[in-house]
Amino acid sequence: MTIFQKTAIGGMVLAAGAITALGVTSLLGGKPKPAEHVAAGSAPTGKGAPQTASVADSEPVVKLRKPTIITLTESTGKLQELFQSIGYKLDGVRKRGEVPRIFLASLPPDLPDLPRVDRRKITFIKSTLPLILRVNEQILEDRRRIMSIQSRQEAGEKTITENALWLEDMADLYGSTSAKPGALLRRVDVVPPSLAIAQAAEESGWGTSRFAREGNALFGQRIYRDNRKGLVPEDRKEGEVFRVRAFDHLMDGVKAYAHNLNSHFAYDNFRAARAAMRKKTSRLDGYDLAGSLINYSERGEDYIKTIRLIMRANSLRVLDASRLGVAVEPDKGDDSPDT
Repeated sequence: MTIFQKTAIGGMVLAAGAITALGVTSLLGGKPKPAEHVAAGSAPTGKGAPQTASVADSEPVVKLRKPTIITLTESTGKLQELFQSIGYKLDGVRKRGEVPRIFLASLPPDLPDLPRVDRRKITFIKSTLPLILRVNEQILEDRRRIMSIQSRQEAGEKTITENALWLEDMADLYGSTSAKPGALLRRVDVVPPSLAIAQAAEESGWGTSRFAREGNALFGQRIYRDNRKGLVPEDRKEGEVFRVRAFDHLMDGVKAYAHNLNSHFAYDNFRAARAAMRKKTSRLDGYDLAGSLINYSERGEDYIKTIRLIMRANSLRVLDASRLGVAVEPDKGDDSPDT
């Protein structure tokens, strides 16, 4: 049993009255896969170190069994106790790049009541980062399969029927008019954590909005059909019919957000900028990519400025180098506050 597993179990026992494990629940589909330990990425540290990092296209992905989703039923305090018991601190993530596999079903209901804004922000970032990384893992798994098929095609190999059908399914899923690997790779790609966290923070008021509390909705996605769960905004103008999409779990909302950026025609510029970045460096930078989301909000350029301000003020850019791990060990004697 790993240190993380021992401490996580200890943390769950400590918070037994407040945390309930729902069991081995997959929100992403697919068959269970054996767990493998993969070394975490690293990020710049120290005074004067640039707040730059990136999301790689070629690093190994952890193959894991279906994730356990945890539901909080009581307080932020219990969640913070769990984080502390396993040594989950943002400073540690920025130094070592490793994030524990804790996937919350919902944010703690008393998050808006925290008197200190900085603690609320830290709790929000630590709660959402593992979810974003998990969704990115799944996307990268599909992306690497596409890249493998593409390499075989370029080598002159004939694509087997199973792979050809899978490419067609991926084209349908991502709204691509072509099932060719080159076209799919433009869509089947990750969203840098810094960008996702900044947008979630802005759209949900750092997890305090009604949509976040009642619908696990962090990204303000609008829906117009009645066949999906949604919440009517209290300030919706007369004559408008949209609702804000709601989800059973936070993971569902993160997955829908990534799929929205990867499939909707409004984000062609985002996908083009990401593909160009991949071609140039093979790595992604959320701060730079934010400039391509002019269509995400009616505020346009002002929205982009806000997203980038959130990234700078909260040192989010360095989190683009973070990876989900299986072992997080508390620093002995380290009782310093999280920042």
